[in-house]
Amino acid sequence: MTLSLLLLLACRGGIDRVEVGAWTAEVDTNAGTIDLTHPSGAALTGLTFVQGTGEVGAIEMNLGAWAFRDATMDLDRPGSILPLRRRQKQPPLLVEFLDDGGERLGNLVLAPIDDDRLQLSYTPAFLGPDRVGFQADCDPDDHFMGFGGHAMDVDHVGQAFPVWVGEPGVGKTLDEEEPESFPVEGTRHDASFPVPFLVRPHQPMGLLFDTYQRLDVDLCTSDADRWQMVAWSDRADLVLIGKPTPLEVVQEHTRISGRLELPPPWVFGAWGDAIRGRGRVEEVAAELRELEAAVTVIWSEDWKGAVETATGFRLKGEWFADETLYPDIPSLDADLEDQGFKWFGYFSPFLDVGDATYEDALANGVVVENEDGEPYTFLGVRFQQTTYVDVSTQTGRDWAAGYFSAALDLGIDGWMTDYGEWLPDDAVLGNGQRGLDAHNAYPEWWQAAHRQAIDGRDATFFARSGWTRSTGIAPVIWAGDQRTDFQTDDGFPTVLSMGLGYAVSGVPVYTHDVAGYQSLTNDASTKELWFRWAGLGAYSPVYRLHHGSSTDDNHQWDTDEETKAYYAATTREHMRLWPYRYGLARRAADEGTPMLLPVAFVHGGEDWGRADAWMLGDALLVAPVLEAGATSRDVDLPDSTRWWSWPGLEPAFSGRVDAPIDVTPVFAAGGTTVPTFATIPDTLTDQAGDDVLSLDDVDGERIVYLFDGGGVFSEADGTRYAPSGSPSGSATVTETLRSGQVEVAGVTVDVDGPIERTYTFVVP
Repeated sequence: MTLSLLLLLACRGGIDRVEVGAWTAEVDTNAGTIDLTHPSGAALTGLTFVQGTGEVGAIEMNLGAWAFRDATMDLDRPGSILPLRRRQKQPPLLVEFLDDGGERLGNLVLAPIDDDRLQLSYTPAFLGPDRVGFQADCDPDDHFMGFGGHAMDVDHVGQAFPVWVGEPGVGKTLDEEEPESFPVEGTRHDASFPVPFLVRPHQPMGLLFDTYQRLDVDLCTSDADRWQMVAWSDRADLVLIGKPTPLEVVQEHTRISGRLELPPPWVFGAWGDAIRGRGRVEEVAAELRELEAAVTVIWSEDWKGAVETATGFRLKGEWFADETLYPDIPSLDADLEDQGFKWFGYFSPFLDVGDATYEDALANGVVVENEDGEPYTFLGVRFQQTTYVDVSTQTGRDWAAGYFSAALDLGIDGWMTDYGEWLPDDAVLGNGQRGLDAHNAYPEWWQAAHRQAIDGRDATFFARSGWTRSTGIAPVIWAGDQRTDFQTDDGFPTVLSMGLGYAVSGVPVYTHDVAGYQSLTNDASTKELWFRWAGLGAYSPVYRLHHGSSTDDNHQWDTDEETKAYYAATTREHMRLWPYRYGLARRAADEGTPMLLPVAFVHGGEDWGRADAWMLGDALLVAPVLEAGATSRDVDLPDSTRWWSWPGLEPAFSGRVDAPIDVTPVFAAGGTTVPTFATIPDTLTDQAGDDVLSLDDVDGERIVYLFDGGGVFSEADGTRYAPSGSPSGSATVTETLRSGQVEVAGVTVDVDGPIERTYTFVVP
């Protein structure tokens, strides 16, 4: 049957049905809506596009926080009698929106990208609209996951909020109303790294609103039957994704947003912390090796100088080394390398007026400007006049990358890529854009300059701000500046919500400040908080310390002997899991699967909004204690499989579990395989001296755990484990081979690897 005949038969009762790639579009010419369905079950029903104009009374940027005051929108919405007209019968499909008088309102083009992705592009039919978006039906049991890293929500249904890059504040309100303490406190959805991408996991369906403009999102809030997203733009470009599972939706999204370029192995070693000069760094390095802590990186954010201020420890504005604080960095770097350490520094886009870096940027024409063509200055983090580097052009990115490359040449191996949220709305950029239009793109440009510098180098960086395509640019994303407490608005518990939101948004590698950063409106970190946070760090993709803004008051890794011992133990546990974690990183690079996953993405039937645990890959459910004073917690283990305690290897069940201060509840799922080091190295670098145990020294052995017979798993180097059969009991078998089969307790493990190793297979 021809497509024309099918269309003729489908056009009845005001419904025009047409196939657009794998998607089916049912155009209701009477209601003015479109129903889109995909063979996977994904559906977007009642779709219509809206357009109009918006006004804002005032926009204030204060210390990176944003207030949009008295913002209003006047939108044209198709009525029930508004017809739609389809112009052609072959994809791409053009649909004309008409107003009640029969005049054209706007044009929608639907074009299949492939079998799973559908591009929708809507443009008004006339000049004038500066607010364009869509509306669609809410499901009775709807869920909206994603939107980047948010402190208080994983499932955003019932929420209405803006999607805009900004400082998230110290503490959060429970809504989106501007707090009285602005700019200190933030609103519920203020975020450094929001993403205009969502997953409706129960269908499953993904939707990317592909824009850099501010978005206003209303997820079945104002109207329980409708949800909408409206951009401060004159067009709307959407990509719909339909796949059988929500994880596959995320994987598909990363084909657009970008996938991880696999970092060097050492990036996934623990990252320590040392500030206040070369002597302190040398002291920390020696003590870490004496403790046998498995630490690969020492991070010194004050490598360019710092001062104590009324708001805490603040870094100087220059982009080069403070040679008084850190003399002869090449020799320091050589000493650290010999001990098995990489050394990290710090960069931000600020240029403090009067600094040498500022004068250089000014001379090269790479500072953001005001309408008069002068440097656009504002109050910076140290309450001094500052401006932003203009990385909107390749010239600006080249200039910035020159400083980053100089740091690499000096001996720095990586750095924090901080900030990115402060670009003023009325700034003028070198590419001709105004700040309001370029604001959300700035983090990607900022990160692109860093990526340019590290490409081809044995180096990395980690960032906190971002937008859609940051997932393919920044190697590691961190959660930002949490409070040094257990508070649910901005403290320790928010690390889980943010990590899960990032995962759904396609961020591959996640880390966080152990024990938090901000103590501006709360107490400094306690020993209990430090232990709980470090315990979670051990089961994170990257385990990283931070001294915090109240450096002298915070509990630190070396505050007492018990903490030192616990830090060493957690770094060793983190290192023990490196073969598993680096395998997850390789999967992220190859398939777009984030290293962290919501429990419900791996085990069906779980609450989509669950934020008390995460999956590290498919195997390990990590359920930290999130309340001060608690020594146990309730843990829900999905009944889709059997569970074992990790690392105890005892059968585990849902319910109350004991968790003293030095225990983080972790559980291994049946049907999974977890490879670990048999001998734990001190470092993952390849330049350490002979007295330091490195990756090469231990790579020839593995202990591989097969839970309930195990499952297929591949390490980053290509070593593949493919178990089959059901276990007859518990057993341990050791064999040396490169490729072949190993029998253990009724399970046959096919091993295919690039090198010969000694494998110990354990069936608990």
